Amino acid sequence: MKSKAIKPAQVILLSSIILLTLFAFAWQTRLFGLGQQRQTVIVPSSGGSTGADSDVTGRELEIVTLLPYDAIPAIFNPQFISAAEASDPDQRSSLYRSDEKILGIEINGDARAYSVPMLSRHEVVNDTVGGIPVAVTW
Repeated sequence: MKSKAIKPAQVILLSSIILLTLFAFAWQTRLFGLGQQRQTVIVPSSGGSTGADSDVTGRELEIVTLLPYDAIPAIFNPQFISAAEASDPDQRSSLYRSDEKILGIEINGDARAYSVPMLSRHEVVNDTVGGIPVAVTW
């Protein structure tokens, strides 16, 4: 009786299936902190009455956390370019577009502009503007 040789394509396919199965198991058990965390809370109904006989039965809601704690890194030491550099098409960094939306702040004559696309990736910038610590959030 002749034994069949395993082809390289079969080894790759089998290895891929095993890896996908292990990853799915890790995801489900939150081994890597990637799985959803769920918490149920009860929100009291607002029946309008503030007396002791008010309706305290509430609605049961589920809070789903998609990202683990500190999954989106804040910016702690933001770097800026001057307004002249930002306005000059020859000097402009390839990271920013001329029509890019920004959030701006000015305190004690110190003005800053924060890129909305950059804030969408980091959500928080910790900065000092005009000598005052600020947290810029999006």
